[in-house]
Amino acid sequence: MDRPRDEAPPGRLVYVETYGCQMNVYDSAAIVGLLGAHGWRQTDDPDRADALLLNTCSVREHAEHRVISRLGELRQRYARDGRRALLGVCGCMAERLAGVLVQGRRIADLAVGVDQYDRLAELLEIALRAGPQEPAPIAIGHRGDAHYVAPPAANPANNSHLVTIHKGCDYRCTYCVVPLTRGPQREKAPEVILAEVAAVVAAGGVEVTLLGQNVTAYRCGEALDFAGLLERVAAVPGLRRVRFLTGHPRDLSDRLLRAIGADPAICPWLHVPAQSGSDRVLKRMKRLYGRADYLRMVEKARAWIPQVTFSGDFIVGFPGETDADFRDTLELVRGVGYDTIFSFKYSARPGTPAARLPDDVSQTTKRERLAALMAAQDEAWRQLAAAQVGQTVRAAVEARARRGAGWWRLRTTNNRKVVLPLRDGAVGQEHEVLITGFKDTTFLGEAAAGPRARRGDGSCGS
Repeated sequence: MDRPRDEAPPGRLVYVETYGCQMNVYDSAAIVGLLGAHGWRQTDDPDRADALLLNTCSVREHAEHRVISRLGELRQRYARDGRRALLGVCGCMAERLAGVLVQGRRIADLAVGVDQYDRLAELLEIALRAGPQEPAPIAIGHRGDAHYVAPPAANPANNSHLVTIHKGCDYRCTYCVVPLTRGPQREKAPEVILAEVAAVVAAGGVEVTLLGQNVTAYRCGEALDFAGLLERVAAVPGLRRVRFLTGHPRDLSDRLLRAIGADPAICPWLHVPAQSGSDRVLKRMKRLYGRADYLRMVEKARAWIPQVTFSGDFIVGFPGETDADFRDTLELVRGVGYDTIFSFKYSARPGTPAARLPDDVSQTTKRERLAALMAAQDEAWRQLAAAQVGQTVRAAVEARARRGAGWWRLRTTNNRKVVLPLRDGAVGQEHEVLITGFKDTTFLGEAAAGPRARRGDGSCGS
């Protein structure tokens, strides 16, 4: 009997390289699972692979340059070694630059967008059979039914299994390319999400991180918003901890904040990008909230969520940003007291509304502002961290630490890293930890009491 045309011959290997956010990490796991159902096996060695897939990001220009450079490097390596391995681009760059990548210079052999991974096995076989002069397969475009489930990871990063709950975004921040590359917001059905979380628990997992381009905007009909979904996930038997990212300040409603504070299984960490502290810049970014709205959200979260911590994103040098606007951002960072911020110099993304604005902040000024923002965050963090010395927190083991034998890295429920020596470092096990100091963004500690059972009462307080 002939083999189905989209099934790989025995022993065919795929190597997947991931760029960008946690959404892409999840998508890469889903790709491996989908290809596995068609006979492909994953390899960690690109030199053994029959196909190399780069799962890409377009949020920043630098991310795209890295991928193009990597494709050129791989092409040169295979030309030198005399191998013909297939090079494919998946994800956001495939959506944005498919024609550039596979036509003309043809630096890739196929391009597959974020909603076409169920066709990937078939497209790989077409590309592998094709001659060098034949057109490369391109599969792009957004589909409302394209939701994939990744198998539970054997060793997930941060001991937390990633679970996407929707794709795309309906907000139209003027600098953001996501609506172009990932399309409008489309929800994964709640029963699919809950089944996926239950599968994580069945495989031995105790923690999940819910993912979405704008995770807090999840809504399934009129009956279920993100707060309701979060409560349902937290109630899955055997699950100890639930995290989520990335949230939008507009969606951090009173109901959601109270739900987080009321359930000990929902971790008290909010990653809520502010992007700027200036009302004028926020309006030009079309962020749909003002500085006062953001600060009210922070104040309510601190009142209703015990041990809450914050992280955020900032862009410096957005078109029209003045020195006064930037001072507003510095004041916001100092006032909120973030554990961590991710800060970037503005770069125009083709096709976005902001790309039509004059990029009138010089590169020198952008660099200076970025350095000043990072210095302000470092100063604010040192004050926060110093206040934690002498406190006792609960943290779960993630992995061995780099400090040497017997040292382990743990993470608190409010997303703080702690390293300490332990005799028993079973991953997932919880320990009471006395904070003895800190270095950069990592706390140092020592065991304050015996470990809690891995599956206990589900408590998630720090």
